Amino acid sequence: MTLPQEPVFSLLKDHFVVGWDNIAGEDYVGASHGYTCEESAVGTTNGAGPRNTQMFILSPDGIVLHCLPGFWHPDDLAFELEFARVMARLWQDKRSKQDKRALFVRMHQRAIRTAPKAMVVRSAWQGFDANHERERLEQGPRDTFYYDQDGEPAGLKPLNVLLHERMAARPFVAFKNFDTATFVDYGRPYYDNNAHIDGIGVTFGTEGYMDSQKRMAERAKKRAEVKRRAAEYEGKKPQTEKLKTRRKPKQKKSTSRPTGKK
Repeated sequence: MTLPQEPVFSLLKDHFVVGWDNIAGEDYVGASHGYTCEESAVGTTNGAGPRNTQMFILSPDGIVLHCLPGFWHPDDLAFELEFARVMARLWQDKRSKQDKRALFVRMHQRAIRTAPKAMVVRSAWQGFDANHERERLEQGPRDTFYYDQDGEPAGLKPLNVLLHERMAARPFVAFKNFDTATFVDYGRPYYDNNAHIDGIGVTFGTEGYMDSQKRMAERAKKRAEVKRRAAEYEGKKPQTEKLKTRRKPKQKKSTSRPTGKK
């Protein structure tokens, strides 16, 4: 586990107000193999599982100073938390917003250059995530890759590099406007790598199956919303409106035949 480990624990206790939010209902959330809330992920890499967990570091007024998706090693998380404290001081500085945003970009770029070598090693891709990114290249260029002079892919970027680059493209954005779904869009959204070390485990379907289940849930949600609005409309509709649908019965034409009598 990362958060209770030093030096992360002391950093959080002394310099941050810690909170959490349940994101289970968000569209971008993925699914991974059977860990429960009481169990910890051990031996994974920085940035793994980005759709399931995101650590946002915010200013008191709700500005995103940094975002770290997925798991992070304690030493590397401490490095990023200290970086976020520097960004907090920059946001509170009296410079113009334009100057602060320019510095924001340069400081994220500098964090890439000054990252410890061990951190870069721990920011390698999981094999299944790397394979998924290579498959996605068939759909077009991805910012997850380096490119050579001819524009050909030249290898995946370490995840600490990718995330600082993505943050540099979002200088001092309000949390309510932060495009989390795009930010965490890398690797597989669903995977089952369950070795049953966590008990019985949870078996997930294929990616296509999980996508179809999500689409079915979305359609059911829309149908329920349509029914709710229809019922609400019927309850508010004035009684006289129903009378408009009634038609006046047609009158029969009377026919009279001459009798010949005067």
